[in-house]
Amino acid sequence: MRHVLFIAFHFPPEASSSGVLRTLKHARYLVGYGWRVTVITPRTDAYAVTDPQLERQIPANATVIRTRWLNTRQHFALFGVYPALLALPDSWVGWLPWAVAAGGRVIASDRPDMIYSTSPHATAHLIALLLARRSDIPWVADFRDPWFEDLPEPGAPAGRLYRNLNRGLERQVVERCNHVVTTTTYLRDSLCKRYTSVPAMKMTAIPNGYDEADFADFTPSPKDHFERLLVVHAGSINSEFRDPRPLFRSLRTLIDNGTIDRNRVMLRFIGGGEFARSEAIRTSLSQNDLSAQVEFVDRMSYVTALQELGRADLLLLLQASADTVDLIPAKVYEYLRAEKPILALVYPGATSELLGTVGGGWPVDPRDAAALENSLAIAYNAWLSNSLVAYSARPEAVRQFDRKALAGELANLFDRLCTSQSR
Repeated sequence: MRHVLFIAFHFPPEASSSGVLRTLKHARYLVGYGWRVTVITPRTDAYAVTDPQLERQIPANATVIRTRWLNTRQHFALFGVYPALLALPDSWVGWLPWAVAAGGRVIASDRPDMIYSTSPHATAHLIALLLARRSDIPWVADFRDPWFEDLPEPGAPAGRLYRNLNRGLERQVVERCNHVVTTTTYLRDSLCKRYTSVPAMKMTAIPNGYDEADFADFTPSPKDHFERLLVVHAGSINSEFRDPRPLFRSLRTLIDNGTIDRNRVMLRFIGGGEFARSEAIRTSLSQNDLSAQVEFVDRMSYVTALQELGRADLLLLLQASADTVDLIPAKVYEYLRAEKPILALVYPGATSELLGTVGGGWPVDPRDAAALENSLAIAYNAWLSNSLVAYSARPEAVRQFDRKALAGELANLFDRLCTSQSR
């Protein structure tokens, strides 16, 4: 079998980002296409949030090498601020020396046919850049999110010089890798426009998806006509781009004008994080008199969260900001596979286009209060008439996002690059 070396910060048991599933599932299914996988990732003490159940999904045929690490914000910050040069391209650059050393040992003892790095965090690409330069092994750089557009972390330097240096690092990665993979065509096209000297054929979009194996025991709960419309959001919320407050205001308006019975709706947020416990959220709920209609529950395992999706009537997506219009959150595909309609508070872009293509609910710009109220009212009335399921995505359209098939697309890319390299 051919051998691919993964450089990935997010890998089980890490569970703070749904992006971890992309790398996990690739590692799980590439073997079926003739590729064995070695993963270089930080030691588990680097992760603030973990899910042991995800770790059990790591295939037995994959080799996982966990290295030491340093975090700039954690180890070098003074009063919450740290030098720019210690945070390029991100605060995890302190992982680089140990990861490069580990990669060098792998190359010396079990030379891979391919190097694959995935970001965030962008440090993974710099590790791969150094390893590929030393070894002349083909390298694929996977952009799950934008790099340059990604806002600096709180406390990180954010001046023009810092951003120019970061832009230069991104350019090196895009120009020197053998191929760029992105999660959406929007992100691919954005990189193509930025780096016009790079051939467009060097960039490929392979979307996120869902794993049919995770849904083996999944059965949407029968919701023929229960007492309350249950709206569920899975994952963290924040004030920047995952803000539920526009929904609270629209729900309040619909209650006030008699469109929605306040006693017949419930919003449930799973693993909302710090913002869910913030004064801003408490104030919004109080101002809109919705404390009894909104509940926040703690983060739960991935498997348990999927079952919660099955109990919902309507699934809520929050992803609204200028720097996320090129992205489709990984959980959208699980929402679609859960066979429930989605109320998506998103700016026009990749996610709204996906929902427009496969069906599956209502993409709404949260800045348009009238449109949000209209969509919420339609969903509520459809639930009252027991016809909400008609707004779910078409199953045949969703099947194209099975992660096993998507891993096959990545394997085909690896095979082509290996063949080209050997000529």
